[in-house]
Amino acid sequence: MTELNKLKALNKQFFSQDLPTDLVLFNIITIIGFLGGVITIPFNILTGMSGLLTAVILVSIIIDGVCIYMANFRNCLKNSTIAVCFAVAIGLFPVMFFVTGGINSGMVCWFSMGIIFIFMLLDGMDFLFLLLTDVAIISGCYAISYYHPEYVVSLDSRQSVFFDVVQSLMISAFAIGSIIKFQRSLYDRLYKQAAINNDDLLEKTLQAKKAEKQAQTATEAKSNFLANMSHEIRTPINTIMGMDEMILRETSEKVVEEYALDIKTASQNLLSLINDILDITKIESGKMGIVKGEYAFMSLMHDVLNNVTLRAKEKNLELRLNIDSTIPCDMLGDDIRIKQVLTNIITNAVKYTQEGYIEISVACEKGFGNYVDLTFTVKDTGIGIKPEDIKRMFESFERLEVNRNRNIEGAGLGMTITQNLLKMMGSNLEVESVYGQGSTFYFTLSQEVVNKEPIGDFEQKLKQLTSNYEYSTSFEAPNANFLIVDDNAMNRKVFVALLKDSKVKIKEAASGAECLQLIKQQHFDMIFLDHMMPGMDGVETFRAMGTLDGNRCLGTPVIALTANAIAGAKDRYLTMGFHGFLSKPVVPAQLEKMIRDFLPESLLEYHEPDAKDEARKHRSKKVELPDIEGIDWDYALLHFPDTNMVYQTAVDFYDSIGFERDEILRYYNNIDESVLEDYRIKVHGVKSMSNTIGATSLGGLAKLCEYAARDNDIDRIKVLTPILLEELDSMKSRLAVLSSEVEKPKMEDMDDLFALLEMLKMAIMTHDSEAADNNMKQIMSFSYDEDVLEQLEHLNIHVMNLEDDEALADIEKLQN
Repeated sequence: MTELNKLKALNKQFFSQDLPTDLVLFNIITIIGFLGGVITIPFNILTGMSGLLTAVILVSIIIDGVCIYMANFRNCLKNSTIAVCFAVAIGLFPVMFFVTGGINSGMVCWFSMGIIFIFMLLDGMDFLFLLLTDVAIISGCYAISYYHPEYVVSLDSRQSVFFDVVQSLMISAFAIGSIIKFQRSLYDRLYKQAAINNDDLLEKTLQAKKAEKQAQTATEAKSNFLANMSHEIRTPINTIMGMDEMILRETSEKVVEEYALDIKTASQNLLSLINDILDITKIESGKMGIVKGEYAFMSLMHDVLNNVTLRAKEKNLELRLNIDSTIPCDMLGDDIRIKQVLTNIITNAVKYTQEGYIEISVACEKGFGNYVDLTFTVKDTGIGIKPEDIKRMFESFERLEVNRNRNIEGAGLGMTITQNLLKMMGSNLEVESVYGQGSTFYFTLSQEVVNKEPIGDFEQKLKQLTSNYEYSTSFEAPNANFLIVDDNAMNRKVFVALLKDSKVKIKEAASGAECLQLIKQQHFDMIFLDHMMPGMDGVETFRAMGTLDGNRCLGTPVIALTANAIAGAKDRYLTMGFHGFLSKPVVPAQLEKMIRDFLPESLLEYHEPDAKDEARKHRSKKVELPDIEGIDWDYALLHFPDTNMVYQTAVDFYDSIGFERDEILRYYNNIDESVLEDYRIKVHGVKSMSNTIGATSLGGLAKLCEYAARDNDIDRIKVLTPILLEELDSMKSRLAVLSSEVEKPKMEDMDDLFALLEMLKMAIMTHDSEAADNNMKQIMSFSYDEDVLEQLEHLNIHVMNLEDDEALADIEKLQN
C-alpha cells in the first residue's frame, strides 16, 4: 500500500493534468527514455554488446536525469528541452547509430523519437533551427553508412540485433502511446469542463433573456407613463398657449400684448421643462436626432432671451449682452436644439446667481468654406462650482451640493441633455468656475451661412423684433364643416378660436359616443379626433366609425390629436389608418397646413394678402424665381407664405420627376385593369405636385390621365400617357435651371455618406418618419457623382412615400 501511494505521488509529481502540458509531455518522453536506458545497460552487458555503447547510453541517462531535475525543480523547462535535443538527439544518437549496427539496429526508432520530441516541445525559431539540424544529422548518418559501411560497427550476433530493435520499438511505442493517452485524458477533461461551461452559459443566457424581458417591460411601462404624463400635463398648457394666442391676435393694447408675450414665453419655458424628461428618454434610446434647417439668428436669440429675461428681472439680476455685429443674419442648423442648449445654460446661471449679473456673449469667426464658428459664452456671478464637481454635473439626475441648493428647483437633467445635444452637433460644453465667485460656460458651433448680411446692432434689432406680433391666415373655408372631438371643453374652445379667421363651420363633440351620433346626422369635411378620452378613446372611436351603419363621413380625413410627444407617435397613428397627426399644443401653422393638405380645393378660398402679410414678406429675404416656361409662380405662391418655400418645393419636384416618370411608364407598359388603381394614384401624385409649384398645364394633363384611369378608359390612357411622359421630360429639362442654381458642397468623404445612410436606416427601422425625412434632406444637400446621385434620388422617393422596405433595400445597395 505504501508503494502504491509512492507511485501515485510520483505520478502526481511528474504527470498530473494540473501541470503545464509542455512539462508533462517533456516528462513522458525523457523519463521513458531514462528508464529505457537504465533497463538497456544490464541487458547490453549480458548480451556482450560493446562497452562503448554502454558508455554512450550511460551518458544519455545522466543528461536525461539532469534535464528532468532542472525542468521539474528549477523551472528551466525550455533550456532543459533544448539541452536534451542538442545532447541526446543531435549529439549522442549519431554516435549510437555508428556503434550499434546503423540501419540494422533500433536507431531508426530513436531518430524518430528525436524528431517527435522537437515537434512536441519547441516552437518558433528554436523549433525550426533544431528540426533542420536534426534532419541534417540524420540524413548525414544514413548517407555515410550507405557510402561507407566500414564506419558502422556491426552488432556481434543476431541476438544482439534482435534485442536492440525490439527494445527500441517497445520504448518508442510506449512513449508515443503515453503521449496520446495523456492528450486523450486532457481532451476529456476539457470536454467535460466545456460541457459544464455550456450549462452555465445556457443558464446565464436564460437569466439574461428573462432580465431583458423584464427590462423591456419596464421600458414599455416607462414609455406609457411618459406618454400619459405628457398628455395630462400638456392638456392645460395647450389651453394656456391657445388662449394666449387669441389674446395676441385680437388685442390692440400694447401693455396687454406685452403681458401676453410674457405668458407665451413662460408657457414655452414650462413646455421645455416637460420636454426635458422626454428628451433624456429619447437620448437614452437613441431616438434623438439633429434636424438642420434654415433659421434667422435674431429670431433664435429673441426666443432664448424671452425665456430667461423674466427670471433674471425677478431676481434683480443685470442681463448683459455682448453679441458680435458681424454674425450672419441667416444660417443652417438645428435652431431648436441650439435654443434648448442656450436656455438650459442661461436658466442654470440665473437659478444659481443671487446677485450681480449674467453676461451672454456670442463671437463669430470665419470658418472653412461657407461656414462660421459661433462661440456662445454665458458668464455669471453665482455660487460657482468646486473643481471635483464639474464632471458630476453632466450625470443624469445629479444635483450638486443638495443641502446648499435645496431651495433651487430642478431635476438634474438639464446639463446632461445639454452636453448630449452639443456632442450630437459636433461640439462640447466647457466649464470654468471659481467656487464662490461664479462660472463661465462656453461652446463653439460651426454653422453654414445662408444669408451673409450681418445682423448689425443686436440690441437695436431686438427692440424692433419685439415691437410687433403678427398673425394672418392664408385661406378661408366658409363652406367647410369640421368636427372637433375632445373631452376637454377648453381644448375645444382653443381649437375653435384658432380657426376663427378661416370662417370654418365647426361642430364640437365631448366624447366618442357623441362623435358617432353626429357623423350619422351630418357630413363633415374634416374630423379632428383627440386620442385620450374617457370611455371610448380616439382610436376606438376611429375604428367604430369604419363599421358604423349610416355613417355620412366615410372617406372624410380624420386627424389624430394628442399630447403624446413620444418619438414615433406620428407613424403609429398613420399605421392605424388616421390621415394625419397633430401634436398638442397645436401650432397654428401646422394646423393650417393639415387643413390645406386634406381639405378639397373646392372648399378653400385663398384670400389676397393683407398689410401684415406684405410686411412679413418684406422682412424675409426673398429668393429670385427664374422665368420658366409652363410655371406660374404667382399660382404657386398661393400655396406658400414665401418664395423660399416655393423655390425649395420646385427643386424637390425636379429631384423626383425622373422617378415619377419611370413609374408611370412602368404601369403604362403593363396597363390593364389590375394596375389601373396604381396608375391613377401615381398620376394623381404628379397632378398634385405640379399644381403645387404652379405647373398648371402639366397638372391638368395629369388630371386627364387620372380621370381616364378612374373611368377605366384604357384607350384614352394609351393616347394621353405618351403626351404626359413627353411633357414630364420637357419639364425636367426646363426645371434644370433650378438645380444648377443650387450650390451644393461636394461629398468628399464617402464614409460620411455611409454614416448618414446608417442614421437614415435607423430612423426607418424605428419608424421615425420625421427623422428619416430630415436625414434624407441632409444627404441630398450634397452633390455626388452621377451614378451615386441616381441611386440617392431613387432612395429619396421611397423615403418620401414611406416605402420602408424599398428604402432599406436601396440603402443596402448604396452601402455595398
